Amino acid sequence: MKRTVQHFYGCLMGGAIGDALGAPIAFMKYDMIQGLYGEKGLEYLIIPQGIPQAFISDHTQMTLFTAEGLLRSKVKAHKNQEPLDLNTTLRGVFRAYLRWLYTQGLATPHWNAKDYDGWLIKVKGLHAYREPGLTSITTLGRGVMGSIKKPINDSKGCGGIMRISPVGLIEGEEKVFDMGANIAAITHSHPTGYLASGTLATVIHYLVEGQEIEEAINKAFCILKGQEKSEECVGAINKALELAASGQPTREKLQSLGQGFLAEEALAMAIYCVLSYPNDFMAALRLAINHDGNSGTIGALTGNILGTYVGIENIDVNFIDKVELNKEIQLIAEDLWKGYEDTSEWEMKYPAW
Repeated sequence: MKRTVQHFYGCLMGGAIGDALGAPIAFMKYDMIQGLYGEKGLEYLIIPQGIPQAFISDHTQMTLFTAEGLLRSKVKAHKNQEPLDLNTTLRGVFRAYLRWLYTQGLATPHWNAKDYDGWLIKVKGLHAYREPGLTSITTLGRGVMGSIKKPINDSKGCGGIMRISPVGLIEGEEKVFDMGANIAAITHSHPTGYLASGTLATVIHYLVEGQEIEEAINKAFCILKGQEKSEECVGAINKALELAASGQPTREKLQSLGQGFLAEEALAMAIYCVLSYPNDFMAALRLAINHDGNSGTIGALTGNILGTYVGIENIDVNFIDKVELNKEIQLIAEDLWKGYEDTSEWEMKYPAW
């Protein structure tokens, strides 16, 4: 059993480190990365001059707001003395994403100042504009929540999957896949995109429950294969599993899975990195970011998965300390682990909506 706060923190902080490592080189070709950082590519956090810590991107920002939405939905259910159902959770997470949108200098015409409450939106560092994905900001800006039953677009971009990891920490086995898929579909309605997201959440769930890496991935994969319209995602993961079993990890094998700008590619590439170095967090991240593709997303997803598995105590503290908002990330992780507290302080922190 790995349902400990160390593994929850490992998940979120691992993703943030992967995000911060990969984001500055996310649109570079590998030969350019080598030219800038040496033959082995980038192996350290890039910290801008005059700034104390490396920047996170919208990946980690939205992950934190996903977590906040999950926690506030629990408060609403307890306050109303009713079971926490899918719709309540989706509405709670959607509203959290609108708060994130506000931090990026944008807002929908339907909200008032009172809607921007809770402690997370008051974190000054989260109001930094980090070039968020176009699909997320345009769909949220309309103020309409997409869903699997009511698609809002046909996107399967990585913007849906990159923020899903908290679902795997907080949801039970019977709900986790559907919850991950439905939360991704708030902004990204293509089946391949939301099914990849459900799969990621399920992998993290099984890791938290104490499964080994391969077993967690295989169990989540079995659930994916039972879903309608899963062919693209199944094919991508199948290829990742075959490559991971084929011997020495290489950048060429990783790049054969795609560039990671699509959800199924991002998940497959992260799975390849995790299976290549299941017991070496930094080696997995170095593989995840040094290639021609979407270094930030692959780094974040690899960090989420492997961070859950190894726990925060097995992640270099020097990397933790050098990533911005690490204290806030720790606090969210601790609160996800608690799940809910029946206190006035908790309700002030995570007010029902």
